[in-house]
Amino acid sequence: MDAIDLKSGMIIEVDGVLYTVMSAVHTHAQQRRAVIRVKCRDLKSGRTNEFVWRSDKPVNVIYVEEIPLNYLFRDSTGYHFMNSNTYEQIVLPNEIVGDNVYYLLENIEVTGIAHDGKILDIRPPIFIDLKVIETEPGFKGDTVQAAKKPAKLETGLTVQVPLFVNIGDVIRIDTRTNEYVTRV
Repeated sequence: MDAIDLKSGMIIEVDGVLYTVMSAVHTHAQQRRAVIRVKCRDLKSGRTNEFVWRSDKPVNVIYVEEIPLNYLFRDSTGYHFMNSNTYEQIVLPNEIVGDNVYYLLENIEVTGIAHDGKILDIRPPIFIDLKVIETEPGFKGDTVQAAKKPAKLETGLTVQVPLFVNIGDVIRIDTRTNEYVTRV
């Protein structure tokens, strides 16, 4: 597969290191060859790297297995999940869970991304409903600036929400962008 065919979410191997593609942007400067700017996250360390490749550069795409996992709990050893197919318990460290910790509620189903029998990453559902535990009160007519305010959710995630959202409301979040979608 060539670099121009890369899409967000693909797993690639570069110099023996596995990365998940966060974005791939095609750019073309005048009288120069087209290049692809690929922003990737190292699956082992969680660091973000950016590569710039010619659009015809061959890229090694890794095909992975998706495993349905149920989140159980967290303790000092890590995050405990249950494989929904085999009922086997799996413990994942902080490095693999990463920022997805903000979407983990008890018994939520996530997708484990595995390669060679080892889980490399987890993906939460696209939309998740979370309860607002802390936010400033919204006042009528307070729309001089952008009509948004910060709200802290039950998992510790802070997002910008409209002024009408109050403490105790349940809101829907898009896990791909960390943005408010609607009040539930």
